[in-house]
Amino acid sequence: MRKTTLFTVVAATLIVIGFGLWAASPAKAPVSPSIGQGIEPHQLMVNAKGLSRAEFVDYTFVFH
Repeated sequence: MRKTTLFTVVAATLIVIGFGLWAASPAKAPVSPSIGQGIEPHQLMVNAKGLSRAEFVDYTFVFH
């Protein structure tokens, strides 16, 4: 019975410590400064001209 009580106390203590650390951590981690300009998805889509197109063939209603 004593081992079970000790285990329960240790487990509860670890849970409380973990919750306390989680609650005390900042909501947003500091972001490291980016190197260079980065990728702009909008500019990639606007400047994508002359690309090959995927061909889609619909075989939904094929009767032989």
